[in-house]
Formats: sequence, structure tokens, C-alpha cells
Amino acid sequence: MRPQHLLSAALFLAQAVPHEASQHCSRLEYWNPDNQCCGSCLQRFGPPPCPDYEFSENCGLNDFGDHVMHPFKKCPSGKCNLDFAELCGFCGSRTRASTPERSRQRCEEKPAPPKEPCPLKFETPSVPSSQETSSPAISSPSRTSEYTVPQQALLTFALPLVLVLLVTSAAILLFTLQRHSPYYPCPGFNTSQGSLVASEAELPNLASQPLSRLLDELEVLEELIVLLDPEPGPGGALACGTTRHLAAKYGLPASWSTFAYSLRPSHSPLRALIEMVVAREPSASLDQLGTYLAQLGRADALQVLSKLASSGARPA
Repeated sequence: MRPQHLLSAALFLAQAVPHEASQHCSRLEYWNPDNQCCGSCLQRFGPPPCPDYEFSENCGLNDFGDHVMHPFKKCPSGKCNLDFAELCGFCGSRTRASTPERSRQRCEEKPAPPKEPCPLKFETPSVPSSQETSSPAISSPSRTSEYTVPQQALLTFALPLVLVLLVTSAAILLFTLQRHSPYYPCPGFNTSQGSLVASEAELPNLASQPLSRLLDELEVLEELIVLLDPEPGPGGALACGTTRHLAAKYGLPASWSTFAYSLRPSHSPLRALIEMVVAREPSASLDQLGTYLAQLGRADALQVLSKLASSGARPA
């Protein structure tokens, strides 16, 4: 069976399996199967990192502790969240959305972690017009925790099958890409030591150039995105320096990288990382990026970055 057919079958089965809400906890809580209690989404993940986002139901966890969706999702149409509350409220109103009732089987209270930096630049949403606010909201059917025995049997059978098909199709696709891609498997590690040394020799020429220049050099940025954004494959076949490792070099937490990668393919994690570093440290230079790439063994990316050194500084 071709990889495309396997992926299509996996997606079909995934759509057939309903996402079941927690049988034990309220909307803003998740079931802790180890301690047999309901934990707070806020105390585990912290507040939403970006404006106009709210917690997914049960913070994206099922009652087995597995992630079935991202902990945060965008606000529904007509609702905003500029205060980083747990739930979105109506735009233009300072009143927050009502918080669902907490469950009785609550885990021990603990301080909520601080809000993580948002990896994207969001514009302040405009207040909906009177025509939009007056339109009646379409109420979605409420979830029910009662499922028939055949549905439970389908759920038990389909979930493992979906996971096996997804992993198999991903492995086949990665193997195919590795054979036909010019970047197989990690060009930085296949490049000779002399090439890495030659690329590092260009670093002094980048010292006087700001990191923000990379956001203007779109061709160079796109080449780096192709090299650094792909994630490691199963078994670590592509476990070389990626944007995730580069973010760690700049001191960003793993949760930031996880959120940045969840926004693919509409937003590049590498571009989000450069924008974050430039906003936090305007004096950051290209040679610092080159040093991190050399430490990660990414001579291929370092060679692409050296194009900015050969082209010289931008004219004033």
C-alpha cells in the first residue's frame, strides 16, 4: 500500500473516532490517572501564551493522560481574550467568560506557572460591528458522556489502529524523503570538517550585522527554514540540530518550541524564533546565530548564512 493510501485511511479512521470529554472533570480540568483526581489546566500549563487563545476542553488531554489536541485553541468567532484568561469573553466587554464549576475530586492545589512568551505577533482584534454582534450564535450540541457499547468497542479498536497507521505512514514517508531529498539525512553532519571550518571563518564578517537583517533577506531565510524547521524522524534518524535545538541555545523553554511547532505550516518556527530574539534582544548579531549553528554541527545552514557575510553589510 502506498504511503498516501495509508495516510488517507488513518485520517478517515481518526475522523470516525469522536473526541470524548473527560468523564470525571470539568472543562478547565484534566483527569490525573496516577493520583485519581482532577488537576487544573491553569496550574499545569499556565495562562494562554497569546491573546485571543483559550484552553481547549480538558486542556487537550483524555482520561488516559494522552494529548489528543493542543492545550490552547483560538477564540470562537465574536469572542476575544486580551487578558490571557482561561476562557474567551465577548469582544469589547471587560467581563470575563463564566468559569465552569470545579469537580469534587480535585488534586492538590499548586501555583500556576508564569505565562510563556507568545511566538507570534498578533494585532489587536477590532470590535465586531453591530451587525455581527446581533447575529445569533450557533449553539453546538452539548457533549454527552453516555456512549453505547458498540461505540465504546469502536473507540477501543480504532485508536490503536489509527496510531499504528500514522506511525507506519510517517516512517514510510520519511524514508522516501530521505532517499530523494538533497538534504538526506542531515547535510551538516555529512559535510567535511574542512567545510565547517571554512564556514566558521566567515563568522567575524557577520559580527557587525544585526540578526534582524535575516528577516529582510527572504531567500536566505527560506533556505534556512527548509534546513532547520523539519523535526527529527522516528528513532532519531534525523536527530540533528533543528529550530527546536536552536531555540534552546537562545534560552527559550521547550514549551515555547512546542507551541511554535504546533502553528505549522502557516507559521515557520524559525521565523518566529528570529522575531522573538530580535524583539527581546535588539542587539543580537548574525555571528551569534552562526556560532550556535556551528555548535550544533549544521555546516549546511552555516554555509547558507555565510552568504550574508559575502554580500556585506546593508547600505545605510
